[in-house]
Amino acid sequence: MDARKKKSAAMNTVFGILLVLFSIYIIISSLSMKYFKSFIDGAGFFPLIIGCVLIGLGAVLTFIGINAGGFAELKEVLTGSFIMAFIKNEDTVRVLILLSMMVVYVFILLGNIPFVWATTIYLFFTFVYLKAYKKTWIIPGWLMSLITAIITSFVIFYAFKLGLGLTIL
Repeated sequence: MDARKKKSAAMNTVFGILLVLFSIYIIISSLSMKYFKSFIDGAGFFPLIIGCVLIGLGAVLTFIGINAGGFAELKEVLTGSFIMAFIKNEDTVRVLILLSMMVVYVFILLGNIPFVWATTIYLFFTFVYLKAYKKTWIIPGWLMSLITAIITSFVIFYAFKLGLGLTIL
């Protein structure tokens, strides 16, 4: 079995189990929703159907993963060397840095400073980190990133304000 099929079997097993667990949560939530005359008229009927379908799909996915050797491959994938290689991977580090920048933007900047400033700061640092702009003519890349971040922030702000009638603070 090649490495790609090993990872696929392990992923099918894990995601199948997660899908079954999520489906159980959906079913429990749908059963606790209010209904008036009968359950079929209630808000929880359609989520109940979706939860049942997702449980079936999750069970099938888990079955496929287990038959392909998913548990054995999962043990191999979860070894220390594989996890260390995953953590040291350049793409993983890049994604984690971008996620942390997004968390700072959402939970620290937004709501504490005006939207345009917060968005400009977030976009500027994201553009600089991703090296989105190179030096053009006499304008350095960081300045192009700043100009683009400012313009984009104002466009988003006014699109919500004029287009939807919402003021983002």
